[in-house]
Amino acid sequence: MTEERSLKHEMDLELRYKEIQQKFEELSDFSEEELTRSRNLFHLDNSQVVPKSFEVWTSLVGLPVPNHLTQKFQTIANRITEHLPAHARFYEVLPQNYHWEVFIIKRPDENVDSESLQKVPKLLREVLCNQPPLTLSYRGFLITTDGTIIVKGYGNFDELRVQFRQAMPFASLQQSRLGHISLGRILDPVGCQAFTELKRLVQNSQNDFYGELEVITVKYVHESQWYMEKREVVATLAFGTSAI
Repeated sequence: MTEERSLKHEMDLELRYKEIQQKFEELSDFSEEELTRSRNLFHLDNSQVVPKSFEVWTSLVGLPVPNHLTQKFQTIANRITEHLPAHARFYEVLPQNYHWEVFIIKRPDENVDSESLQKVPKLLREVLCNQPPLTLSYRGFLITTDGTIIVKGYGNFDELRVQFRQAMPFASLQQSRLGHISLGRILDPVGCQAFTELKRLVQNSQNDFYGELEVITVKYVHESQWYMEKREVVATLAFGTSAI
């Protein structure tokens, strides 16, 4: 990718993140309507917040991410929880389950035939064998209107996703345009004062640099419980070479 295209990609990505931040800044607290989207991912019948069981097939990087990033991301999650009122429920992603979702094959409410699902490792390999490794850098974090905490990831990955789409037209039509890693979800309104503190944390993080992630492999994963609490790594595919 040329330097000019790389710069345009980063500018486009920054605009995507700024749009998320702007929507958050416009609020004075989380709305029940938005939080319902997050709550529907969990069993909330007792004191524990337990992710529901859903069937997802996806390709991702991580499980886990490198230790230096994991530690920085845990610090962010801890900082968030320190500013939440006692009544506010929060699901914190297990650190060993941090991941960047590259390309989703099948979401829970979608149908993809078993033959196509079995072909995915071969199709991933065919795309990746001609790809040089990627490097993602992580700086700053955001909170979405539905309470999701995400670390902002930057890298030249749009073209890779385009190639995956061409190779796997049967895959989900709902694909992320970001390079983020999710750290957890706030599941209750927090009140205006705490929400103002969360805004301050987000704003103050924008120049924080957490480190880089060298992407040399992609994992094809069958997930059976949200946030990778239950999953099977079906295949691990390397950039520029055959499967590991």
